[in-house]
Amino acid sequence: MKTIVRIVLVALMLTSCSVIVGETPTDSSGPRPDTETSTTGTTKPGVRECVRVTGGTTPVNTGSVAEDALFLSGELFICADDVVVVDDIDLNRVAAAAQLAAALGGPLLHPHPRLAAELGRLKPLRVHVLGDIEVNVPPDAEVHLHEIGDAVEEARTALGVTEEVRLPATPDETTVIETVMAIVDRDRVVLPQSSPTGSVPSTAPALDPAGIVAGLAHPSAAESVWLLDAANPVEILMASATGRSIGAAIVAYDPNDILGFPEVGVAIAGRPAEAIRYIGAVPEASAWEMAVLANGEQVPGGGFHIFPEEKRRYVAYYGHPDNPALGALGEQGPEATAQIMQPFLDAYTGDGSHTVGVFEILATVASAGLDDGDYSFEWPIDTYDEWIRVAEENEFYVVLDLQPGRDDFLDQAMQYEELLRLPFVGLALDPEWRLKPDQVHLRQTGRVEASEVNTVVDWLADLVRDNGLPQKMLIVHQFTLQMIQNRETLKERPELQMIIQIDGDGTESQKDATYAAVTRGTEEAHWEWGWKNFFDEDEPGPPSPESTMGKIPSPVFVSYQ
Repeated sequence: MKTIVRIVLVALMLTSCSVIVGETPTDSSGPRPDTETSTTGTTKPGVRECVRVTGGTTPVNTGSVAEDALFLSGELFICADDVVVVDDIDLNRVAAAAQLAAALGGPLLHPHPRLAAELGRLKPLRVHVLGDIEVNVPPDAEVHLHEIGDAVEEARTALGVTEEVRLPATPDETTVIETVMAIVDRDRVVLPQSSPTGSVPSTAPALDPAGIVAGLAHPSAAESVWLLDAANPVEILMASATGRSIGAAIVAYDPNDILGFPEVGVAIAGRPAEAIRYIGAVPEASAWEMAVLANGEQVPGGGFHIFPEEKRRYVAYYGHPDNPALGALGEQGPEATAQIMQPFLDAYTGDGSHTVGVFEILATVASAGLDDGDYSFEWPIDTYDEWIRVAEENEFYVVLDLQPGRDDFLDQAMQYEELLRLPFVGLALDPEWRLKPDQVHLRQTGRVEASEVNTVVDWLADLVRDNGLPQKMLIVHQFTLQMIQNRETLKERPELQMIIQIDGDGTESQKDATYAAVTRGTEEAHWEWGWKNFFDEDEPGPPSPESTMGKIPSPVFVSYQ
Protein backbone atom coordinates (compact mmCIF):
# COMPACT_ATOMS: atom_id res chain seq x y z
CA MET A 1 0.00 0.00 0.00
CA LYS A 2 1.17 3.52 -0.76
CA THR A 3 1.03 6.23 1.85
CA ILE A 4 -0.05 9.63 0.60
CA VAL A 5 1.69 12.57 2.22
CA ARG A 6 0.87 16.14 1.28
CA ILE A 7 2.90 19.07 2.64
CA VAL A 8 1.17 22.31 3.48
CA LEU A 9 3.46 25.29 2.85
CA VAL A 10 1.52 28.34 3.95
CA ALA A 11 -0.78 28.16 6.94
CA LEU A 12 1.28 25.71 8.94
CA MET A 13 4.47 27.74 8.52
CA LEU A 14 2.90 30.37 10.73
CA THR A 15 2.07 27.94 13.55
CA SER A 16 4.33 27.95 16.56
CA CYS A 17 4.96 25.90 19.66
CA SER A 18 6.40 26.78 23.03
CA VAL A 19 9.62 25.88 24.75
CA ILE A 20 9.72 25.79 28.55
CA VAL A 21 12.55 27.85 29.96
CA GLY A 22 12.50 27.34 33.71
CA GLU A 23 8.81 27.83 34.56
CA THR A 24 8.01 30.30 31.76
CA PRO A 25 6.77 29.15 28.32
CA THR A 26 8.38 31.15 25.51
CA ASP A 27 7.45 31.36 21.87
CA SER A 28 9.70 29.32 19.65
CA SER A 29 8.33 30.14 16.23
CA GLY A 30 11.02 30.61 13.67
CA PRO A 31 14.21 28.51 13.78
CA ARG A 32 14.07 25.08 15.40
CA PRO A 33 15.36 25.13 18.98
CA ASP A 34 18.61 23.38 19.73
CA THR A 35 18.63 20.44 17.36
CA GLU A 36 21.70 18.68 16.09
CA THR A 37 22.50 16.50 13.12
CA SER A 38 24.33 13.20 13.39
CA THR A 39 27.00 12.00 11.00
CA THR A 40 24.33 10.01 9.20
CA GLY A 41 22.30 13.12 8.54
CA THR A 42 19.49 12.15 10.90
CA THR A 43 18.10 14.96 12.99
CA LYS A 44 18.19 14.17 16.70
CA PRO A 45 15.86 15.60 19.31
CA GLY A 46 16.95 18.86 20.84
CA VAL A 47 16.30 20.20 24.29
CA ARG A 48 12.68 21.20 23.89
CA GLU A 49 10.62 20.27 26.91
CA CYS A 50 7.27 19.64 25.35
CA VAL A 51 5.28 17.67 27.90
CA ARG A 52 3.17 19.38 30.53
CA VAL A 53 3.80 18.14 34.04
CA THR A 54 0.22 16.94 34.62
CA GLY A 55 -2.96 16.46 32.66
CA GLY A 56 -6.50 17.44 33.44
CA THR A 57 -9.05 15.57 35.50
CA THR A 58 -12.26 16.12 33.55
CA PRO A 59 -13.63 13.27 31.41
CA VAL A 60 -12.54 13.20 27.77
CA ASN A 61 -15.45 12.30 25.52
CA THR A 62 -15.48 14.21 22.26
CA GLY A 63 -17.40 11.62 20.27
CA SER A 64 -14.59 9.75 18.51
CA VAL A 65 -11.17 8.25 19.22
CA ALA A 66 -9.55 10.65 16.74
CA GLU A 67 -10.98 13.70 18.48
CA ASP A 68 -10.13 12.31 21.92
CA ALA A 69 -6.56 11.89 20.70
CA LEU A 70 -6.45 15.51 19.52
CA PHE A 71 -7.84 16.70 22.84
CA LEU A 72 -5.23 14.81 24.86
CA SER A 73 -2.44 15.92 22.57
CA GLY A 74 -3.47 19.54 22.99
CA GLU A 75 -3.72 19.18 26.73
CA LEU A 76 -0.50 17.28 27.40
CA PHE A 77 1.91 18.47 24.73
CA ILE A 78 3.17 22.02 24.22
CA CYS A 79 5.16 20.73 21.27
CA ALA A 80 6.52 17.37 20.12
CA ASP A 81 9.70 16.21 18.44
CA ASP A 82 7.93 13.05 17.23
CA VAL A 83 4.29 12.48 16.35
CA VAL A 84 2.86 9.16 15.24
CA VAL A 85 -0.21 9.02 13.00
CA VAL A 86 -2.09 5.78 12.29
CA ASP A 87 -5.44 4.75 10.89
CA ASP A 88 -7.77 2.64 13.01
CA ILE A 89 -8.46 -0.08 10.43
CA ASP A 90 -5.94 -2.67 11.61
CA LEU A 91 -5.54 -3.19 15.35
CA ASN A 92 -2.09 -4.73 14.82
CA ARG A 93 -0.99 -1.53 13.13
CA VAL A 94 -2.44 0.56 15.96
CA ALA A 95 -0.54 -1.58 18.48
CA ALA A 96 2.73 -0.98 16.65
CA ALA A 97 2.02 2.76 16.38
CA ALA A 98 1.16 3.00 20.07
CA GLN A 99 4.47 1.45 21.04
CA LEU A 100 6.37 3.78 18.75
CA ALA A 101 4.63 6.91 20.06
CA ALA A 102 5.24 5.91 23.68
CA ALA A 103 8.88 5.02 23.03
CA LEU A 104 9.54 8.33 21.28
CA GLY A 105 7.61 10.36 23.85
CA GLY A 106 5.09 11.86 21.46
CA PRO A 107 1.32 11.73 20.96
CA LEU A 108 -0.51 9.11 18.93
CA LEU A 109 -2.98 10.70 16.51
CA HIS A 110 -5.49 9.50 13.94
CA PRO A 111 -6.79 10.94 10.66
CA HIS A 112 -9.12 13.88 11.32
CA PRO A 113 -9.95 17.23 9.65
CA ARG A 114 -8.07 19.01 12.45
CA LEU A 115 -5.00 16.78 12.31
CA ALA A 116 -3.02 19.21 10.12
CA ALA A 117 -3.65 22.08 12.51
CA GLU A 118 -2.49 20.01 15.47
CA LEU A 119 0.69 19.00 13.65
CA GLY A 120 1.33 22.64 12.88
CA ARG A 121 0.89 23.54 16.54
CA LEU A 122 3.21 20.78 17.73
CA LYS A 123 5.94 21.64 15.18
CA PRO A 124 7.34 18.10 15.13
CA LEU A 125 10.78 17.26 13.85
CA ARG A 126 9.47 13.93 12.58
CA VAL A 127 6.02 12.63 11.67
CA HIS A 128 5.74 8.83 11.65
CA VAL A 129 2.93 7.49 9.49
CA LEU A 130 1.44 3.99 9.53
CA GLY A 131 -1.32 3.07 7.10
CA ASP A 132 -2.68 4.19 3.75
CA ILE A 133 -3.67 7.66 4.89
CA GLU A 134 -3.30 11.26 3.80
CA VAL A 135 -1.34 13.44 6.20
CA ASN A 136 -0.59 17.14 5.81
CA VAL A 137 2.70 17.83 7.59
CA PRO A 138 4.62 21.03 8.38
CA PRO A 139 7.12 21.88 5.61
CA ASP A 140 10.29 21.22 7.59
CA ALA A 141 9.21 18.01 9.32
CA GLU A 142 10.68 14.70 8.24
CA VAL A 143 8.14 12.08 7.20
CA HIS A 144 8.87 8.49 8.20
CA LEU A 145 6.66 5.87 6.59
CA HIS A 146 6.42 2.62 8.57
CA GLU A 147 5.18 -0.88 8.22
CA ILE A 148 4.41 -2.78 11.43
CA GLY A 149 7.80 -4.47 11.69
CA ASP A 150 10.01 -1.43 11.24
CA ALA A 151 7.80 0.68 13.54
CA VAL A 152 8.38 -1.88 16.30
CA GLU A 153 12.09 -1.99 15.47
CA GLU A 154 12.36 1.80 15.81
CA ALA A 155 10.56 1.59 19.16
CA ARG A 156 13.04 -1.09 20.25
CA THR A 157 15.96 1.12 19.29
CA ALA A 158 14.50 4.13 21.09
CA LEU A 159 13.98 2.09 24.25
CA GLY A 160 17.32 0.29 24.01
CA VAL A 161 15.77 -3.12 24.70
CA THR A 162 16.25 -6.55 23.20
CA GLU A 163 13.31 -8.59 24.47
CA GLU A 164 10.45 -9.14 22.03
CA VAL A 165 7.02 -10.73 22.52
CA ARG A 166 5.27 -12.00 19.42
CA LEU A 167 1.53 -11.43 19.06
CA PRO A 168 -0.98 -13.34 16.93
CA ALA A 169 -1.74 -12.29 13.35
CA THR A 170 -5.44 -12.10 14.18
CA PRO A 171 -5.79 -9.54 16.98
CA ASP A 172 -7.26 -10.69 20.26
CA GLU A 173 -7.29 -9.40 23.82
CA THR A 174 -3.59 -10.25 24.24
CA THR A 175 -2.83 -7.71 21.50
CA VAL A 176 -4.19 -4.96 23.75
CA ILE A 177 -2.93 -6.31 27.07
CA GLU A 178 0.61 -7.10 25.96
CA THR A 179 0.99 -3.80 24.11
CA VAL A 180 -0.19 -1.71 27.04
CA MET A 181 1.99 -3.59 29.52
CA ALA A 182 5.05 -3.27 27.26
CA ILE A 183 4.41 0.48 27.08
CA VAL A 184 4.19 0.64 30.87
CA ASP A 185 7.25 -1.50 31.59
CA ARG A 186 9.48 -0.16 28.77
CA ASP A 187 11.68 -3.26 28.96
CA ARG A 188 10.43 -5.03 25.84
CA VAL A 189 8.51 -4.58 22.62
CA VAL A 190 5.64 -6.60 21.20
CA LEU A 191 5.56 -7.54 17.55
CA PRO A 192 2.12 -7.99 15.98
CA GLN A 193 2.22 -10.24 12.95
CA SER A 194 0.86 -8.97 9.67
CA SER A 195 -2.83 -9.59 9.13
CA PRO A 196 -3.60 -12.85 7.34
CA THR A 197 -3.47 -12.64 3.55
CA GLY A 198 -6.83 -11.80 2.04
CA SER A 199 -8.41 -10.89 5.36
CA VAL A 200 -10.31 -7.67 5.87
CA PRO A 201 -9.05 -5.96 9.04
CA SER A 202 -11.78 -4.83 11.39
CA THR A 203 -11.88 -1.75 13.58
CA ALA A 204 -13.55 -3.85 16.26
CA PRO A 205 -12.17 -7.39 16.27
CA ALA A 206 -13.97 -9.93 18.41
CA LEU A 207 -12.00 -9.40 21.59
CA ASP A 208 -13.02 -10.54 25.05
CA PRO A 209 -13.68 -7.37 27.10
CA ALA A 210 -13.61 -9.33 30.37
CA GLY A 211 -10.15 -10.60 29.47
CA ILE A 212 -8.97 -7.06 28.77
CA VAL A 213 -10.37 -5.86 32.12
CA ALA A 214 -8.53 -8.59 34.00
CA GLY A 215 -5.36 -8.20 31.96
CA LEU A 216 -5.00 -4.48 32.63
CA ALA A 217 -6.07 -4.51 36.29
CA HIS A 218 -2.69 -4.13 37.94
CA PRO A 219 -1.67 -2.09 40.97
CA SER A 220 0.66 0.80 40.15
CA ALA A 221 2.23 3.83 41.72
CA ALA A 222 0.76 6.14 39.07
CA GLU A 223 -0.86 9.26 40.47
CA SER A 224 -3.45 9.35 37.68
CA VAL A 225 -5.63 6.47 36.50
CA TRP A 226 -7.44 6.61 33.18
CA LEU A 227 -10.55 4.44 32.93
CA LEU A 228 -11.61 3.24 29.49
CA ASP A 229 -14.23 0.94 28.02
CA ALA A 230 -12.76 -2.55 27.64
CA ALA A 231 -14.78 -2.93 24.42
CA ASN A 232 -12.84 -0.12 22.67
CA PRO A 233 -9.30 -1.43 22.02
CA VAL A 234 -8.26 1.42 19.70
CA GLU A 235 -9.06 4.00 22.38
CA ILE A 236 -7.16 1.97 24.97
CA LEU A 237 -4.05 1.81 22.81
CA MET A 238 -4.23 5.51 21.94
CA ALA A 239 -4.64 6.49 25.60
CA SER A 240 -1.82 4.20 26.66
CA ALA A 241 0.57 5.72 24.14
CA THR A 242 -0.30 9.36 24.82
CA GLY A 243 -0.84 8.96 28.56
CA ARG A 244 2.62 7.44 28.93
CA SER A 245 3.98 10.97 28.69
CA ILE A 246 2.67 11.74 32.19
CA GLY A 247 2.76 8.19 33.55
CA ALA A 248 -1.01 7.68 33.59
CA ALA A 249 -2.12 4.14 34.43
CA ILE A 250 -4.52 2.61 31.93
CA VAL A 251 -7.35 0.58 33.43
CA ALA A 252 -10.19 -0.98 31.44
CA TYR A 253 -13.66 -1.60 32.82
CA ASP A 254 -17.13 -2.65 31.72
CA PRO A 255 -19.38 0.43 31.97
CA ASN A 256 -22.43 -1.85 31.95
CA ASP A 257 -21.18 -3.82 34.96
CA ILE A 258 -18.82 -1.56 36.85
CA LEU A 259 -18.87 -3.63 40.03
CA GLY A 260 -18.71 -6.93 38.18
CA PHE A 261 -14.90 -7.00 38.21
CA PRO A 262 -13.33 -6.77 41.68
CA GLU A 263 -9.87 -6.76 40.13
CA VAL A 264 -10.48 -3.20 38.92
CA GLY A 265 -10.51 -2.17 42.56
CA VAL A 266 -6.93 -3.40 42.93
CA ALA A 267 -5.87 -1.04 40.14
CA ILE A 268 -7.49 2.08 41.60
CA ALA A 269 -7.17 1.38 45.32
CA GLY A 270 -6.11 4.25 47.50
CA ARG A 271 -6.66 7.03 45.00
CA PRO A 272 -8.97 10.01 45.51
CA ALA A 273 -11.81 10.56 43.07
CA GLU A 274 -9.97 13.43 41.35
CA ALA A 275 -7.13 11.07 40.38
CA ILE A 276 -9.46 8.92 38.28
CA ARG A 277 -10.30 10.10 34.79
CA TYR A 278 -12.68 8.72 32.18
CA ILE A 279 -11.46 8.55 28.60
CA GLY A 280 -13.86 7.85 25.74
CA ALA A 281 -17.59 7.47 25.28
CA VAL A 282 -18.35 5.74 28.58
CA PRO A 283 -20.68 6.69 31.42
CA GLU A 284 -19.01 7.67 34.64
CA ALA A 285 -19.31 5.36 37.59
CA SER A 286 -21.18 6.71 40.58
CA ALA A 287 -19.24 7.94 43.59
CA TRP A 288 -20.50 4.87 45.47
CA GLU A 289 -19.25 2.45 42.81
CA MET A 290 -15.82 4.06 42.75
CA ALA A 291 -15.63 3.99 46.55
CA VAL A 292 -16.57 0.30 46.58
CA LEU A 293 -13.88 -0.48 44.01
CA ALA A 294 -11.25 1.55 45.83
CA ASN A 295 -12.12 0.09 49.25
CA GLY A 296 -12.05 -3.42 47.86
CA GLU A 297 -14.30 -4.97 50.51
CA GLN A 298 -16.21 -7.88 48.96
CA VAL A 299 -19.21 -9.89 50.07
CA PRO A 300 -18.72 -13.52 51.14
CA GLY A 301 -18.40 -15.62 48.03
CA GLY A 302 -16.57 -12.82 46.22
CA GLY A 303 -17.50 -9.71 44.32
CA PHE A 304 -19.38 -6.56 45.16
CA HIS A 305 -22.91 -7.76 44.33
CA ILE A 306 -25.04 -10.09 46.41
CA PHE A 307 -25.79 -11.97 43.20
CA PRO A 308 -22.93 -11.69 40.69
CA GLU A 309 -23.03 -13.18 37.22
CA GLU A 310 -22.21 -16.62 38.56
CA LYS A 311 -25.16 -18.54 40.00
CA ARG A 312 -25.23 -18.05 43.76
CA ARG A 313 -27.50 -19.18 46.57
CA TYR A 314 -27.46 -18.28 50.26
CA VAL A 315 -28.32 -21.01 52.78
CA ALA A 316 -29.06 -19.93 56.36
CA TYR A 317 -29.69 -21.23 59.84
CA TYR A 318 -32.20 -19.02 61.66
CA GLY A 319 -32.61 -18.30 65.36
CA HIS A 320 -31.20 -16.54 68.39
CA PRO A 321 -27.92 -17.47 70.10
CA ASP A 322 -29.46 -17.40 73.60
CA ASN A 323 -32.72 -19.26 72.93
CA PRO A 324 -32.74 -22.69 71.20
CA ALA A 325 -36.55 -22.57 71.05
CA LEU A 326 -36.36 -19.76 68.48
CA GLY A 327 -34.60 -21.79 65.81
CA ALA A 328 -31.82 -24.15 64.81
CA LEU A 329 -29.13 -21.47 65.01
CA GLY A 330 -29.42 -21.25 68.80
CA GLU A 331 -29.07 -24.97 69.47
CA GLN A 332 -25.26 -24.82 69.44
CA GLY A 333 -22.44 -22.30 69.22
CA PRO A 334 -21.35 -20.50 66.05
CA GLU A 335 -18.48 -22.81 65.09
CA ALA A 336 -20.63 -25.92 65.56
CA THR A 337 -23.44 -24.27 63.58
CA ALA A 338 -21.10 -23.62 60.66
CA GLN A 339 -20.05 -27.29 60.69
CA ILE A 340 -23.62 -28.59 60.90
CA MET A 341 -24.63 -26.41 58.00
CA GLN A 342 -21.95 -27.75 55.64
CA PRO A 343 -24.02 -30.69 54.28
CA PHE A 344 -26.80 -28.25 53.36
CA LEU A 345 -24.32 -25.96 51.63
CA ASP A 346 -23.08 -28.91 49.60
CA ALA A 347 -26.59 -30.13 48.80
CA TYR A 348 -27.67 -26.77 47.39
CA THR A 349 -24.94 -26.80 44.76
CA GLY A 350 -26.90 -29.43 42.85
CA ASP A 351 -28.19 -26.97 40.26
CA GLY A 352 -24.76 -25.45 39.66
CA SER A 353 -25.02 -22.72 42.28
CA HIS A 354 -22.16 -21.55 44.44
CA THR A 355 -23.48 -21.54 48.01
CA VAL A 356 -22.73 -19.08 50.79
CA GLY A 357 -23.55 -19.89 54.41
CA VAL A 358 -25.63 -17.42 56.43
CA PHE A 359 -26.25 -16.86 60.12
CA GLU A 360 -29.78 -15.38 60.17
CA ILE A 361 -29.86 -13.97 63.68
CA LEU A 362 -32.80 -12.49 65.53
CA ALA A 363 -31.64 -9.08 66.71
CA THR A 364 -35.01 -8.02 68.08
CA VAL A 365 -37.54 -10.57 69.30
CA ALA A 366 -41.31 -10.25 69.54
CA SER A 367 -42.31 -10.16 73.21
CA ALA A 368 -45.52 -11.02 75.01
CA GLY A 369 -44.91 -8.15 77.42
CA LEU A 370 -44.71 -4.44 76.87
CA ASP A 371 -40.98 -4.28 77.82
CA ASP A 372 -40.14 -0.74 76.72
CA GLY A 373 -43.63 -0.24 75.34
CA ASP A 374 -43.24 -1.87 71.95
CA TYR A 375 -43.74 -5.63 72.56
CA SER A 376 -40.22 -6.22 71.24
CA PHE A 377 -36.93 -6.90 72.99
CA GLU A 378 -33.84 -5.37 71.40
CA TRP A 379 -30.72 -7.38 72.18
CA PRO A 380 -27.46 -5.50 72.71
CA ILE A 381 -24.93 -5.59 69.90
CA ASP A 382 -22.24 -7.41 71.88
CA THR A 383 -24.59 -10.43 72.08
CA TYR A 384 -23.45 -11.28 68.57
CA ASP A 385 -19.70 -10.63 68.78
CA GLU A 386 -18.70 -14.29 68.63
CA TRP A 387 -21.11 -15.02 65.77
CA ILE A 388 -19.78 -12.10 63.79
CA ARG A 389 -16.20 -13.31 64.30
CA VAL A 390 -16.97 -16.87 63.21
CA ALA A 391 -18.98 -15.67 60.22
CA GLU A 392 -16.07 -13.55 59.02
CA GLU A 393 -13.58 -16.38 59.51
CA ASN A 394 -15.79 -18.81 57.56
CA GLU A 395 -16.81 -16.31 54.85
CA PHE A 396 -20.44 -16.52 55.98
CA TYR A 397 -22.98 -13.76 55.54
CA VAL A 398 -24.95 -12.48 58.56
CA VAL A 399 -28.55 -11.28 58.44
CA LEU A 400 -29.98 -9.38 61.41
CA ASP A 401 -33.70 -10.10 61.71
CA LEU A 402 -36.10 -7.54 63.22
CA GLN A 403 -39.42 -8.35 64.94
CA PRO A 404 -40.39 -4.78 65.95
CA GLY A 405 -43.76 -5.17 67.65
CA ARG A 406 -45.25 -1.69 67.90
CA ASP A 407 -41.92 -0.07 67.09
CA ASP A 408 -40.94 1.17 63.63
CA PHE A 409 -38.60 -0.95 61.48
CA LEU A 410 -36.31 2.01 60.85
CA ASP A 411 -35.99 2.87 64.53
CA GLN A 412 -34.88 -0.66 65.30
CA ALA A 413 -32.58 -0.94 62.30
CA MET A 414 -30.70 2.19 63.30
CA GLN A 415 -29.83 0.61 66.66
CA TYR A 416 -27.67 -1.92 64.79
CA GLU A 417 -25.85 0.51 62.52
CA GLU A 418 -22.49 -0.50 63.97
CA LEU A 419 -22.94 -4.07 62.72
CA LEU A 420 -24.57 -3.02 59.45
CA ARG A 421 -21.41 -1.10 58.57
CA LEU A 422 -19.68 -4.46 58.13
CA PRO A 423 -19.60 -5.60 54.48
CA PHE A 424 -20.96 -9.05 55.30
CA VAL A 425 -23.96 -8.05 57.45
CA GLY A 426 -27.44 -7.50 55.99
CA LEU A 427 -30.93 -6.92 57.37
CA ALA A 428 -34.29 -8.70 57.45
CA LEU A 429 -37.72 -7.22 58.26
CA ASP A 430 -40.45 -9.52 59.57
CA PRO A 431 -43.89 -7.89 59.10
CA GLU A 432 -45.63 -10.80 60.86
CA TRP A 433 -44.45 -9.18 64.10
CA ARG A 434 -45.12 -5.55 63.14
CA LEU A 435 -48.08 -4.46 65.29
CA LYS A 436 -50.42 -1.51 65.14
CA PRO A 437 -50.74 0.56 68.34
CA ASP A 438 -53.76 -1.44 69.56
CA GLN A 439 -52.49 -4.93 68.63
CA VAL A 440 -50.63 -7.66 70.48
CA HIS A 441 -48.74 -10.68 69.22
CA LEU A 442 -50.55 -13.94 68.39
CA ARG A 443 -53.96 -12.26 68.37
CA GLN A 444 -53.31 -10.60 65.02
CA THR A 445 -50.91 -11.29 62.19
CA GLY A 446 -48.85 -8.18 61.56
CA ARG A 447 -48.38 -6.33 58.31
CA VAL A 448 -46.38 -3.41 57.02
CA GLU A 449 -46.90 -0.63 54.50
CA ALA A 450 -44.39 -0.52 51.66
CA SER A 451 -43.78 3.12 52.56
CA GLU A 452 -42.35 2.05 55.93
CA VAL A 453 -40.11 -0.52 54.26
CA ASN A 454 -38.96 2.19 51.85
CA THR A 455 -37.71 4.32 54.74
CA VAL A 456 -35.44 1.41 55.65
CA VAL A 457 -34.46 0.96 52.01
CA ASP A 458 -33.30 4.56 51.76
CA TRP A 459 -31.54 4.61 55.14
CA LEU A 460 -29.71 1.34 54.55
CA ALA A 461 -28.82 2.20 50.95
CA ASP A 462 -27.46 5.56 52.08
CA LEU A 463 -25.39 3.80 54.74
CA VAL A 464 -23.93 1.52 52.08
CA ARG A 465 -23.29 4.41 49.70
CA ASP A 466 -21.74 6.78 52.23
CA ASN A 467 -19.35 4.13 53.55
CA GLY A 468 -18.30 2.64 50.21
CA LEU A 469 -19.68 -0.77 51.20
CA PRO A 470 -20.48 -3.54 48.72
CA GLN A 471 -24.12 -4.21 47.94
CA LYS A 472 -26.11 -5.28 50.98
CA MET A 473 -28.93 -7.79 51.38
CA LEU A 474 -32.36 -6.66 52.58
CA ILE A 475 -34.93 -9.40 53.23
CA VAL A 476 -38.65 -8.83 53.78
CA HIS A 477 -40.63 -11.81 55.07
CA GLN A 478 -44.08 -12.62 53.67
CA PHE A 479 -46.53 -15.51 53.74
CA THR A 480 -49.86 -13.75 53.10
CA LEU A 481 -50.76 -11.34 50.32
CA GLN A 482 -51.75 -8.70 52.86
CA MET A 483 -48.49 -8.83 54.81
CA ILE A 484 -46.76 -6.22 52.60
CA GLN A 485 -49.24 -3.50 51.71
CA ASN A 486 -48.73 -1.91 48.25
CA ARG A 487 -45.82 -4.24 47.61
CA GLU A 488 -45.46 -3.04 44.01
CA THR A 489 -44.21 0.31 45.32
CA LEU A 490 -41.18 -1.13 47.11
CA LYS A 491 -38.15 0.93 46.16
CA GLU A 492 -35.19 -0.37 44.23
CA ARG A 493 -31.75 1.02 45.10
CA PRO A 494 -28.54 -0.25 43.45
CA GLU A 495 -26.81 -0.39 46.83
CA LEU A 496 -29.26 -3.08 48.01
CA GLN A 497 -30.47 -6.46 46.82
CA MET A 498 -33.98 -7.05 48.10
CA ILE A 499 -35.26 -10.58 48.72
CA ILE A 500 -38.84 -11.44 49.64
CA GLN A 501 -38.82 -14.65 51.65
CA ILE A 502 -41.85 -16.90 51.91
CA ASP A 503 -41.57 -18.09 55.51
CA GLY A 504 -44.76 -19.99 56.33
CA ASP A 505 -44.74 -23.57 57.62
CA GLY A 506 -46.99 -26.53 56.88
CA THR A 507 -47.10 -29.36 54.36
CA GLU A 508 -45.11 -28.96 51.18
CA SER A 509 -48.26 -28.67 49.09
CA GLN A 510 -49.57 -25.90 51.37
CA LYS A 511 -46.29 -24.06 51.14
CA ASP A 512 -46.23 -24.50 47.36
CA ALA A 513 -49.69 -22.93 47.13
CA THR A 514 -48.56 -19.96 49.24
CA TYR A 515 -45.40 -19.56 47.15
CA ALA A 516 -47.40 -19.62 43.91
CA ALA A 517 -49.88 -17.02 45.20
CA VAL A 518 -47.26 -14.63 46.55
CA THR A 519 -44.96 -14.82 43.51
CA ARG A 520 -47.70 -14.68 40.85
CA GLY A 521 -47.34 -11.82 38.38
CA THR A 522 -43.99 -10.64 39.68
CA GLU A 523 -41.78 -11.66 36.76
CA GLU A 524 -40.58 -8.07 36.29
CA ALA A 525 -40.10 -7.33 40.00
CA HIS A 526 -36.68 -6.09 41.10
CA TRP A 527 -36.45 -8.42 44.09
CA GLU A 528 -35.39 -12.07 44.29
CA TRP A 529 -37.17 -14.86 46.15
CA GLY A 530 -36.41 -16.75 49.33
CA TRP A 531 -37.87 -19.88 50.94
CA LYS A 532 -37.97 -21.06 54.54
CA ASN A 533 -37.89 -24.64 55.81
CA PHE A 534 -38.86 -25.66 59.35
CA PHE A 535 -37.29 -28.71 60.99
CA ASP A 536 -40.18 -29.15 63.47
CA GLU A 537 -43.24 -27.35 62.07
CA ASP A 538 -43.16 -28.55 58.44
CA GLU A 539 -45.18 -31.74 57.90
CA PRO A 540 -43.93 -34.44 57.77
CA GLY A 541 -40.62 -32.56 57.67
CA PRO A 542 -38.88 -29.91 55.59
CA PRO A 543 -38.74 -30.35 51.80
CA SER A 544 -35.48 -31.80 50.54
CA PRO A 545 -32.84 -29.49 49.06
CA GLU A 546 -33.60 -30.94 45.62
CA SER A 547 -37.30 -30.17 46.01
CA THR A 548 -36.61 -26.71 47.41
CA MET A 549 -34.29 -25.82 44.52
CA GLY A 550 -36.95 -27.02 42.10
CA LYS A 551 -39.52 -24.40 43.14
CA ILE A 552 -40.50 -21.88 40.48
CA PRO A 553 -39.05 -19.32 40.76
CA SER A 554 -36.06 -21.09 42.24
CA PRO A 555 -35.28 -19.49 45.63
CA VAL A 556 -31.85 -17.88 45.95
CA PHE A 557 -32.08 -17.64 49.73
CA VAL A 558 -33.08 -20.70 51.78
CA SER A 559 -33.37 -20.55 55.56
CA TYR A 560 -33.79 -23.32 58.14
CA GLN A 561 -35.52 -22.73 61.46
